[in-house]
Amino acid sequence: MARVRINGGPWRRVMPGSSLLGLIRGRAGIPIHSSCGLGNCGSDIVLILSGMEHLSAPFPTETRTLAAEGAPPNARLSCVTKLLDGDVEIEVPDYSLEQPAA
Repeated sequence: MARVRINGGPWRRVMPGSSLLGLIRGRAGIPIHSSCGLGNCGSDIVLILSGMEHLSAPFPTETRTLAAEGAPPNARLSCVTKLLDGDVEIEVPDYSLEQPAA
C-alpha cells in the first residue's frame, strides 16, 4: 500500500508507481510549476520530509539538475520521481509553485 501526505494535508492512499507531479497537481490540487517534465529545468523541486526510501531512484539528469540548483539532500524533482510503496510526506516549497500572471 502506498500513501502520501502533501504540505501537511491528510494521508491519501495512492497507486504505487504514481508520479509525484501527478499526485501534487491531481490529488492535492497544488499548482506546482513544471516546464520540461524530464528533470532538466528544476522548476518542480519538492522536499521529502519522510519516506525517501519509498521513492524511485534518481536518474543522473535529476541528480545533476538538483546539484545545479543547490537543492538540499532531501529534494527531488516531482516530474521524474515515482512513489513505489509505503508512506511519503512531501512539502512543496513556495519557489516551486506556479506564479500568477501579472
